[in-house]
Amino acid sequence: MTIAYVFGGMHNEGSAAAPMYEQRSAARDVYRQVEEWTGYDADQLLGRSKPPSGAPSRRVKALQQAAQAFAVHEVLAEHGVRPSVTGGLSLGALVAASVAGAVSREALFTLFARSWDESPEHRERTAGRAQGVAFVGMPVEEDPDGDAYAPERVGGSHRGVDLGPVGDGTMRCVMFSGYLDQLERLADALPPGHRVAKISPDLPATHSPIQQHIGEGMAARIAGMDFLDPRIPVCSCLESRTLTTAGDVRDLFLRITTTGVSVPKLLDGLRRHEPELAVVLGPSQFNRYLRSVVPVAHVERPGQVDAALEAVGAVGAVLAPHAV
Repeated sequence: MTIAYVFGGMHNEGSAAAPMYEQRSAARDVYRQVEEWTGYDADQLLGRSKPPSGAPSRRVKALQQAAQAFAVHEVLAEHGVRPSVTGGLSLGALVAASVAGAVSREALFTLFARSWDESPEHRERTAGRAQGVAFVGMPVEEDPDGDAYAPERVGGSHRGVDLGPVGDGTMRCVMFSGYLDQLERLADALPPGHRVAKISPDLPATHSPIQQHIGEGMAARIAGMDFLDPRIPVCSCLESRTLTTAGDVRDLFLRITTTGVSVPKLLDGLRRHEPELAVVLGPSQFNRYLRSVVPVAHVERPGQVDAALEAVGAVGAVLAPHAV
């Protein structure tokens, strides 16, 4: 029986990691490991105390969310639950690659702990030009990768995240990334039947070439990382394909900072593996997208573990041996 593990992106709000940490020893073991690798202690990773002064907020969020995802993974592993296929969006795609054995956890957390620094030169170069994202509703049949949405046609902004169909399924939601002055021109540049629902000036222009400076910093660290062929398939969120080699995974790591990501493309990949259950680990809103594809169990809090185990039993999955 096929179980898919799915991990959300970095901007999910409402995370509640502390109860799992407090109630499950397997979760606490993960946080102890992460502290050894990164220097961030459990209170900082749980948001109960302030991180080191000057630490970029994106670095802290990445460490917090990844730690929570692996904590849930280990709690489920104690009960013999293992994935047959995995995938994630944005940060979640990198976590999924590690869950598949293509990158060690130590290497992944070390990368997160040292990434997202901005050089003084970059800050000076972009001073006074704020970034942001805009959420756009468009007809569901539209292809946000098409020529109509090329940056030069939509005010210079970039398609950052395609969230796919929303609401009654007649519209899709796409997040565009750019500088705020570009996003303010977006509404006038879009074809009829499109609507800018919200502009968030407090978020970086993620998954766009505007993040090239961060991508270059990550690339320098990725060059020193060891990649292996995944032990289980990893579904990409960059294209509708499955990553099966070390080179595939390295390419994902190198491109994901500056390349648009897509929920529909990730779901297309998962469908090909015909999972009978999808388990969403840690903070995520993937439930709303996955339910049309496969039954879903979401595990973020201790009280959701038993429900997930019942869901595993309901699809007749054979549990793996006790976690090693």
